[in-house]
Amino acid sequence: MILEKHLPLARTATYDSEALRQWVLAHHDDIYRFMKHLTRHHETAEDLAQQTFVNAYQALKSFREESSMRTWLHRIAFREYIAWRRKRRLTFPLEVLQGRTDPRIAKVEGEVTLLGALHQLPAAHREVFLLHEVQELGVDEVAAVTGIKPGTVKSHLHYARKQLRRLIGDAYQEATHEAE
Repeated sequence: MILEKHLPLARTATYDSEALRQWVLAHHDDIYRFMKHLTRHHETAEDLAQQTFVNAYQALKSFREESSMRTWLHRIAFREYIAWRRKRRLTFPLEVLQGRTDPRIAKVEGEVTLLGALHQLPAAHREVFLLHEVQELGVDEVAAVTGIKPGTVKSHLHYARKQLRRLIGDAYQEATHEAE
């Protein structure tokens, strides 16, 4: 069965349990993937995704359809992530991965390098990059989700791409230099 991305809000807002179930199913993977990229932790991502849907359900009657449902949910998810980050103040130490020779790590070296590089970016740049490049939101949608101006979104994207090229390039050069 093909799930609709935008169920009639009237059915959902009036506690139609099947409509609610389909609404969550239609958007859950997208929101979970976004949270997983931001937090890098399965359980935390799942918890934040669930809380996003609880918050969205509570605010459903206030959804004015000025943006897409997807953008609206990402904005709620982003706020939930920011609140979580403020409470935790977690960072990802790339140093933990350095010096490892486990072949399982070597197998996903490119992914680890990208993830490590992403987490070396300032949070605002990383978040904009993930929303635009991974979640495939447009510049205006990213601006709506984050509450920053479209020009600032473009600036953050430019900086993030530039830094990622530098960071991944440095990691690649170090790895090839060590192999020689």
